[in-house]
Amino acid sequence: MRRPLLTLLACILAVKAAADHGVILMYHHVDERTPASTSVTPAQFRQHLDFIEENGFAVVPLPVLLDSVYHGGTLPANAVAITFDDAYESVYREAFPELQSRNMPFTVFVATDAVDQQQQHSLSWEQMRDLADSGLAAFGAHSVTHSHLLQGSERGASKAWVARVEAEVDDSVARLETELPGTSVTAFAYPFGEYSAALEAVLASRNLYGLAQQSGAVGRTTPATGIPRFPMATGYDSTTRLATALNARPLPVSDVEAGDTLIAQGDAAPDSLRFKLPADGPYRRDALACYSSSGDALTISMRDTTVTVALPDLRPGRNKINCTAPSTEKSGEFFWYSRQWVVADSEGAWLSY
Repeated sequence: MRRPLLTLLACILAVKAAADHGVILMYHHVDERTPASTSVTPAQFRQHLDFIEENGFAVVPLPVLLDSVYHGGTLPANAVAITFDDAYESVYREAFPELQSRNMPFTVFVATDAVDQQQQHSLSWEQMRDLADSGLAAFGAHSVTHSHLLQGSERGASKAWVARVEAEVDDSVARLETELPGTSVTAFAYPFGEYSAALEAVLASRNLYGLAQQSGAVGRTTPATGIPRFPMATGYDSTTRLATALNARPLPVSDVEAGDTLIAQGDAAPDSLRFKLPADGPYRRDALACYSSSGDALTISMRDTTVTVALPDLRPGRNKINCTAPSTEKSGEFFWYSRQWVVADSEGAWLSY
C-alpha cells in the first residue's frame, strides 16, 4: 500500500468512528460523448464531488469500507466509496484529476480482455499503473470477457459452467495482480450486475466480495456476495438523487425468501418476496414501501416481524425491486433493501442490455 493512501487511512481512522455501514456509488464513463445510460458528464461528476465534500461525507477506500462492515470494524459517519466499472479511459482523463485534487480514493473494476485488446474507450495498463502510483486507486476484478456469466447455468451449475466462471474470476484477478504490482484484489463486480447463488458460491470460496448493481446501502446484514451500489448515469445523476443515495442506510432484513436470483427458461418465477424486519429499528416500519423497476408501488402485508411483498410479473432480463423505510432519526434519510432476479427469455438466453 502506497504512502498517500496510508496517510489517508490514518486521517479516516482518526475521525470519531460512528457507523457500521456505508454507501457505494457506481460510475462507468465520465464523458459527454459516450452512451447516456452509462455516463455522467465531467461537469456533473465535479458537481457530485463538490456535493460530497461540502456536505461532510467521508470518502473511504472501498476495501476499508467492506472490511470494516464485514469484519467488525467501525467507519466514520456518512462513509461513502466511489467505484468505476469497465475501466474506461475517461476515468483517467476526466475523473482522476478531480478525485486527486480532493484526495479522494476510488476503485476501478477491470474486465481484463478489454485492456489487453486495447478496445475503444479502455484504459491501458500503463494508465492504471499511474493511477495506482497516486496512492488513491484500488482495483477489482470484473471478469476477463465481460460476458453474461449466468449463460450456461440455466439447468444447474454444470462442471463446464463452473470451470468457465472460475476462469473468468481467477484469470482476471491474476492478470490484475500481475500487471499492477502491489495490488491485492479482494472484490469482484458482476458484469451487467447479474449473479446467482452458484456464482456467489464461486466468489465466496475465494473470499471475494461480490458487488452488484441494485441500489442500496451496505451493512452487516448485507450478503457479502450481493453488495448493492447506487448507479450514477444520465437521468439518475441529479444532486437530489445523489443526496438520496448518500443518505441511505441498510434495511436490516433477515430470513429472506425469494428463490434464486436466476430464473431459467421454464422455471416458475416467484410471486412474492418475504423477509423479517425487526419492529424496533430506527425506521418507520409502518411507512415501508416497495417499488418495481418501473416505479410501480407493490402491495405489502405484515404479520408480526414478517413482511410479504407481492411481486409483479417478472420479465426477461434484469428485474429489481427496492424497499425503503424513512428514518426516525434524520429527515431525508431512508433505509433500503433491494433484490434482483435475472430471467431468461423464450430462447433460454439473457438479454444483452
